[in-house]
Amino acid sequence: MKFIFKNTSRMRVLFTLVILFCFVGLYSQDLLKSKDISSVKVNLLSESDIGKITQQLSNTGLTIEDVREQLIARGMPTTEYIKLKERINLLPSKGKVLSGKYKSGSKADATKSGNIRQLNSLGQAGTYAERSSIDSIAGIKGKSGTNNKYVFGSELFNNSSPDKTNSLLKPNLSVATPLNYEVGAGDQLKIVLFGLQQYSDDVTVSPEGQINIENVGIVKVGGLTVEAAQSRVKQIMSKAYPTLSNGTSTLSITLGDIRTIRVTVIGATNSGSFDIPSLSTVYSVLSLASGPNAIGSFRLIELVRANKVIHKVDLYRLIAKGDQSDNVRLRDNDIIRIPSYTTRVELSGQIKRPGLFEVLPNETFKDILDFAGGFDDTAYTAMIKVIRKSPKERMVKDLLDADFNSFKPETGDMFLVNKILDRFANRVQINGAVFRPDLYEFTPGMRVSDLIAKSDGLSEDAFLDRGLLIRQKDDFTKEIISFNVLKALQKESNFDLVLKREDQLFISSLTDLRDSLNITLQGEVHFPGDYFYIEGMTLKGLILQAGGFTDAASTIIEIAHLIPRDSFLVNDTRASITETIEIKDSLKFGELDMALKPYDVITIRKKPAYNTLETVFVDGQVQFPGPYALRDAQERVSDLFKRVGGVLPSASIEGAYLKRFKSEEDRNRISDATRRMQSLYADSSGTVLTDVDKEIDQIPIDLDYILKNPGSTQDVILKARDILVVPKFDAQIRVNGAVLQSTQIPFESGKSFRGYIFSAGGFSKEAWKKRAYIVYANGKAKTVRSFLIFRKTPKVKPGAEIIVPKKPIFRGALPFGEMIGISSAIASLAGVVIAILKL
Repeated sequence: MKFIFKNTSRMRVLFTLVILFCFVGLYSQDLLKSKDISSVKVNLLSESDIGKITQQLSNTGLTIEDVREQLIARGMPTTEYIKLKERINLLPSKGKVLSGKYKSGSKADATKSGNIRQLNSLGQAGTYAERSSIDSIAGIKGKSGTNNKYVFGSELFNNSSPDKTNSLLKPNLSVATPLNYEVGAGDQLKIVLFGLQQYSDDVTVSPEGQINIENVGIVKVGGLTVEAAQSRVKQIMSKAYPTLSNGTSTLSITLGDIRTIRVTVIGATNSGSFDIPSLSTVYSVLSLASGPNAIGSFRLIELVRANKVIHKVDLYRLIAKGDQSDNVRLRDNDIIRIPSYTTRVELSGQIKRPGLFEVLPNETFKDILDFAGGFDDTAYTAMIKVIRKSPKERMVKDLLDADFNSFKPETGDMFLVNKILDRFANRVQINGAVFRPDLYEFTPGMRVSDLIAKSDGLSEDAFLDRGLLIRQKDDFTKEIISFNVLKALQKESNFDLVLKREDQLFISSLTDLRDSLNITLQGEVHFPGDYFYIEGMTLKGLILQAGGFTDAASTIIEIAHLIPRDSFLVNDTRASITETIEIKDSLKFGELDMALKPYDVITIRKKPAYNTLETVFVDGQVQFPGPYALRDAQERVSDLFKRVGGVLPSASIEGAYLKRFKSEEDRNRISDATRRMQSLYADSSGTVLTDVDKEIDQIPIDLDYILKNPGSTQDVILKARDILVVPKFDAQIRVNGAVLQSTQIPFESGKSFRGYIFSAGGFSKEAWKKRAYIVYANGKAKTVRSFLIFRKTPKVKPGAEIIVPKKPIFRGALPFGEMIGISSAIASLAGVVIAILKL
């Protein structure tokens, strides 16, 4: 058994190792492709994987130190980064590989209207995709060394790829054959002779630069332009086709299939060799290579042909001016060399296009500012800050606008453009009783009258005796200077003050200076309320304005006047002066022509013992349901029932009840008391639930007892809008709550409370038996009563509903915070109940 156990353990270890080694290769290939590289284990990466990452860093012109922040930001632990750095540093230097595996497409399959128009049809797509996959593995872009700052010109190459080349840089393969195009091996020429004699053929230029024309022979065209090749072919063909000489026939030579050339790019984000159509230009190949790398120049790009620099490309000419003179057509074995930039500066702040800009030796700050699109709308342009580095430290220089055209930037310079100040150099302001209160331009020597004139003058209600000038002093505190507005308009120098910058004028309005005068009319008029006082207003006019008297108006009117301020005596406790007017002759308006004063309060009294007809309603199973007018204030349910003609045979006397509307006053009074108590006890738990906002109360009544004992305490006195409801007899008993099956059961005389529950399947597991209760048809409720071991259940009547509540869920000891909350809720509830009982 021991031997078997040992062998089994060894087999498990061996099996684990086999599985581990099987997946190491997959792990090293796919792990870094994830955006999250937090789980990367450098020790599991092979030398080949490390080599691929090293090659990618080499292609982008970066070191492992340059991408440290990117790798850590993507989740790589610092310890794993250190291991990766050590393994990369241990690899032997292999130099920078400029070309990979390229395969040229079939020339026979390439046509001018087909895939040759796409730069990736000649096999570059596969090579580019291979490099792009390595980019995605490492998550590195060639311009990351700029710390994600915008490099002017980089937008040309942001989306560059063989299958998605920037349309501005993409070569146009649909143009007519350029006459200066140099014919080379692999080009297909379409030779067409038309006129008196006709001939057509497609011939391919051989590696020796020759073409073979039927009936003519071999013609050497390699190295010639299309125009020169056509002249040579015409000269030779005219021997076989004499009509070419006398002009009766015409010769046309155009390009058919275009040959493939190979161009090498050095110093790009994706450096290497590219197989491209022979019509390609410098711009299109730069786009394929994704433009200059992080330290590459955009302005000193060299086109090397036969080991000589034949042209220098400045991409800024294209970007800033649309000048494509640098877009030179390429030849086979050309080299595009992108050197490192020499001088690069940064513009930031209130610039339309902030970023990094490359500077040539003869350029000034004004040139760089033009490349950046100039200042934005909020820029402070009088002076900008220049941060320049010295051999030991940095220094600040103030660059004035007068020096923009002469200041020569140096590499590393940082130009900071600040915002203009949030202040006005020449602002004054006027408000109040003028036609156009606003901000206005301040001019030296401006006076108060000038500013009023600019605002289109004073409004009709302007207060002319006094205006205010608010002025900011030198210590930034404010002072108020008053002046006579009328005399200022009359140009009196003592009042027509000289203004300063930031002065504010305020002209008062007579309407604003007066109190809002009103009169209050209350009592028995159709539209009581507050009315604006108008000079000369009479009591008669006010009552007419209020719609006249109501039918309940008495002959007595009380008017309360405000006591004038100058008539108050020391220790005077009077609040008003009242007078009572008794109108004779049935409230004739002729007796009401007395003048009113501001703030008068007029009260129209109600006639003594005047009452409007009040109505109650009877609904349900009675002979004459509907509205009934109350005969007097003491009419009871028994009195009303005598008028309804009795009940129908289907009526349930025991189920009768009364609906009563709460008055708005009662609802507001109880609601206010509830809110006060909740505020007093600082109850914010939301557990105190009240029904004080219910509009209708349901009052259970014993109609059978009331009819047998009229005038008793149970014979309720009716109020306006009460509704007496006599429902239809319902012999069903509803059983709901914590029972096995909520249901309705026909009423059986003598059947007990528990009997109905067992007819519904009995109590459920969570039933709270001792809290079961019954609600009768009239809304009255009764509970199960307990004494020691005895329980008394309520009697069941037709139309009742038995409800068995669920037991509360006990969670053990409550947390201290919950105990405090419950205590607060109980205290709040108790306070509310006490407050309501005291009402």
